[in-house]
Amino acid sequence: MPELPETATISHDVMALAGGRRVLRAGVFRRDVTNVEPEDFPKNLVGKRLEGTGRRGKIIVLDFGDVVGLIHLVISGRVLRLPEWTESDHTNTAVLEFEDGPVLSFAKLWLGYFHLYKPDEVDGHPLISRLGPEPFSEEFTVEYLRKTFGRKANIKGLLLDQSVFAGLGNIYVDEVLFAAKVHPTRKSNTLDEREVEAVHAASRDILARAIELRGTTFDSYHDAFGESGGYQNELKVFARTREPCPVCGTEITKIRVAGRGTHVCPNCQPTRV
Repeated sequence: MPELPETATISHDVMALAGGRRVLRAGVFRRDVTNVEPEDFPKNLVGKRLEGTGRRGKIIVLDFGDVVGLIHLVISGRVLRLPEWTESDHTNTAVLEFEDGPVLSFAKLWLGYFHLYKPDEVDGHPLISRLGPEPFSEEFTVEYLRKTFGRKANIKGLLLDQSVFAGLGNIYVDEVLFAAKVHPTRKSNTLDEREVEAVHAASRDILARAIELRGTTFDSYHDAFGESGGYQNELKVFARTREPCPVCGTEITKIRVAGRGTHVCPNCQPTRV
């Protein structure tokens, strides 16, 4: 699933390709992909100008003025530039053609969606309404984390909770916890002040670097130009099972935490209670 850096990258790409342009044609393949009737999808978008793009957690936000598109790619979804208009179908689940040529496919939204909301209704979206602070926001402070970590929950599960931390997913949680030298099974209320500060700093540093490198490519993720991200070349533990730790040389192991495959260095991230 695209996480914060990948969603931010795609959002920026869409703005670069279609920002300021009007929608000439629009189509959606299935009723369950959107929250309006398929025939109403183009009626809501054609003639509207893409005024801006953004991100809320892992949701791409397209601002068409009096209509806002909310796109959740989930696992398989992608946003791609097409050479020409293509009728929406099973693969190109939703398609937008903009003036002066750009055609964007919101592809393979088999578990995702392209919803249309009025601007004043966006905060009431079922996922957005439950989001915690964004990592680069003023609300995301060390003090906020300290209070949040007072719960008796394992630290990885807590960081994956979008109501705690908007946009963080499995890849970057593993990387953040490695950088902070915290084992993913630790109870969050056992972290000391230094460790809380380390998690806070690592979250911002790693996500900023991943955005700079346009995300991490595993499986289906590519940017809107069809290019791979670059952060996979800087991963320290994720998807590096049985490889030597880049810090101490200990073999990286894979365990299961919070229902997710989890990568850890047993030496750099000792288990503690």
